[in-house]
Amino acid sequence: MSKKRVLLVEDNREVREMLKSFLEETMDVEIRIAKDGVEALNLLRRDNPEFDAVILDVMMRSHGGTVADFLRRHPQYKDIPIIYHTGLSREQLDKKILEGAYYVEKSSQSMWKIKELLSRLLG
Repeated sequence: MSKKRVLLVEDNREVREMLKSFLEETMDVEIRIAKDGVEALNLLRRDNPEFDAVILDVMMRSHGGTVADFLRRHPQYKDIPIIYHTGLSREQLDKKILEGAYYVEKSSQSMWKIKELLSRLLG
């Protein structure tokens, strides 16, 4: 069975590299990175890559909500799980953004929470 593919959209280099390494070392996943929403949208539109899940930061250039809107409208991506990984509390986020998505607040435990969530979602 091939590895599950996950798109990680995160503008903070340290968070991006740490999360990518952690997930690839502890799970049978391949992480593809986009440094911001613009890069993610370009990748999705240009290459039409297959993904099993997406992890999105919210507060970045062309924020995660824009990427999530694209994913939800695109036939190829409309059913894949979206995990918001953000420093914003659930109360600070627009309820519409969270509709149909998962939420993990950035913290010292968030890598473990994302791993647990991905394990459930990807089976």
